[in-house]
Amino acid sequence: MEKKNVFKYLIKEFHEASFPSFFERDFHLPKTQKIITIIGSRRVGKTFYCYQLMKKLRETVQKERILYINFEDDRLFPLHVGDLDEILEAYYELYPDLKGKELYLFFDEIQNIPSWELYVRRVYDKERIRIVITGSNAKLLSREIATSLRGRTITFSLFPLSFKEFLQFNGLKITQGSLYSKERFFIKKSFEKYMTLGGFPEIVLEKNNLEQKILREYFEMVLYRDILGRFSIRNVTLLKMLSKFLLTNVSASFSINAYYNSIKQTIALSKDSIAEYVSYLEEANMIFLVSLFDYSLKKQQAAPKKVYCIDNGLRNAVSFLFSKDERRLAENLVFIELKRREKDIFYWKKQGEVDFLIKEDDETMVAINVSYGDSIDEREVRSLKEVKALFGKKLKEMLIITKDTEKKEQDITFIPLYKWLL
Repeated sequence: MEKKNVFKYLIKEFHEASFPSFFERDFHLPKTQKIITIIGSRRVGKTFYCYQLMKKLRETVQKERILYINFEDDRLFPLHVGDLDEILEAYYELYPDLKGKELYLFFDEIQNIPSWELYVRRVYDKERIRIVITGSNAKLLSREIATSLRGRTITFSLFPLSFKEFLQFNGLKITQGSLYSKERFFIKKSFEKYMTLGGFPEIVLEKNNLEQKILREYFEMVLYRDILGRFSIRNVTLLKMLSKFLLTNVSASFSINAYYNSIKQTIALSKDSIAEYVSYLEEANMIFLVSLFDYSLKKQQAAPKKVYCIDNGLRNAVSFLFSKDERRLAENLVFIELKRREKDIFYWKKQGEVDFLIKEDDETMVAINVSYGDSIDEREVRSLKEVKALFGKKLKEMLIITKDTEKKEQDITFIPLYKWLL
C-alpha cells in the first residue's frame, strides 16, 4: 500500500476511535505558538499525555482538526523523511473543506525518522499549524533542535509519576488537609511502595506482582533499542556492567578514571569507551550526572560527577543489592523531583558535602541535604553551616530532608521526604 493511503487509514482510524482510559498527569504546558517538544524515557507516559492534551483540545476544537501519528506504528515501516509530505496530502484529500483552517499535529516518537526536523520546520513555517512532538532520546532531540528548530520550539521533560501523581493513580487526591487527616496513614504507607517501586505508570497500575519482571524488560529495551540499536557498540559486556554499576551506585560520586582502574584487569576496555557509553546512558534518559559547584569551570569539569537514575524501581530491579539502601533511594527521589521542578542542580564539597546546591538565579541558591535514617547525622548540619558561611545572603534556604523529623532550627528547615515531595 502506498504511503499516502496508509496515512489516510491512520488518520481516519484516529478520528473514529475513542481515547483509551487514562489517569491525568499533573503536568501542564503553557500556551504558545512555538513547536512543543516533549522528551522522556521509554514507558514514562508520553503517548498517554498526548491523549490527555488531545482530549482536552477536543472540548474547543473540531476533532478532525486534530491529527495524531505514532511513528512506532509498524504499518508505516519503512518510512523516510520524504514520505512525511504524504501526511498533509492524505489529510487534505480526506478533509478538503479544512484547507486553510488551523490544524493541531501530534507526532509521537518522531525521532524514529531520520532528518524529521527538516519536515517539521518546513510545515511549521509554511502552514497554519500547531505542532507537538515527542521523543525518547533527550540529547538526540536536543542536537537536532539546536541545529534545525532553533527559535521555533520549547522543550519540556516528562518524568515518571511524582508522589502526588502516584497517590492519585492509587485513588487519593491530595488536599491541604490530607497530611493531617486519617489519610496520612495511607500516604505514609504508599510512600514506602513509591520509594521502592518508583513511578513508571504501568508499574503503579500493575496488579499481578510482575513489577520486577516488567522493570527488567524496560532496562533491556533501553539498552537494546535506544543504545545498541542506535550506536555502534562493540563491547556489549562493558555496557551492561557499566549500566548496572551506575544504577547500583546512585547518589555516589563517579569517576571514569576510578572505574577504569577498578575493572581493567577483568575486561578489555579503554577510558574513551567508558566515557562514550556513559554518554549513551545519559542520552537514553537512564542516568543523570551532576557536577560539582565551583566558580571555576575547569574544576567543575575535572571533579567527579554524582550519578542518579530516572526511577528508583528501575534501579532496584537491575542493581546488585544486599539491603534496602534507603539513603540512596531517598536522595535519588529528591534529585528526580528537583529535575521535575526544572532546577539547576549541583553538589558542593569542601570540608563537608552538600547533596544538592540549587542555583535559583545569579543571586540566590538553596542548599539541601538528605538524612534518611532514624537520627540526623550532625555532619549534615555542619556542611550546611559551612556553605552558609561561604555564600552568606546568597543562600536563601537550607533544608535537611528526613525520614520523620520535622522542625526549624538555626535557619535550617527539617522536613520529612514524603511531605517535601507533596
